[in-house]
Amino acid sequence: MSVTNFSGEFFCSLDGKNRVNIPSAVRKKFVPEAENTIVFTRGFEMENLDAYPLNEWKRFTQKLRTLNPLEKKTRDFIRLFVGGAFEASMDSQGRIMIPERVLKMGYIEKDLLIFGTLNKLEVWNPKVYEQYQKKENLSLTDLAEQISIKDMLIDNGE
Repeated sequence: MSVTNFSGEFFCSLDGKNRVNIPSAVRKKFVPEAENTIVFTRGFEMENLDAYPLNEWKRFTQKLRTLNPLEKKTRDFIRLFVGGAFEASMDSQGRIMIPERVLKMGYIEKDLLIFGTLNKLEVWNPKVYEQYQKKENLSLTDLAEQISIKDMLIDNGE
């Protein structure tokens, strides 16, 4: 199965019908298995949307099926994450219509900031993202140290 590898930052706007034109640099990264379809759901920060190509969504939800459904936290997570998901296909011009209820989940009004985050996209209201960055006081150096990224970057002959 092909691997999706999204990167970059893109500013977009909704049109009057709540459609967004997915940037061509993003569309080019879609693998055939994605069927030009994106699944939108709540982002983990609960202030944005996560947008998965269909193939990545299927891969992730298949893993969710291995969780214990008797645990309340599992049910709550699946309900919040999967329950509000919306599947949309791009039209021939690369546009996707996002329903109002989904836009509200991500506090999206008119402008969108789309980030490539490897296997998925994150969609933010630019103002909300700016507030998030200030609130979290993000530092690339601090984060790299906290997630032990150095182990991944050191070439040990593998």
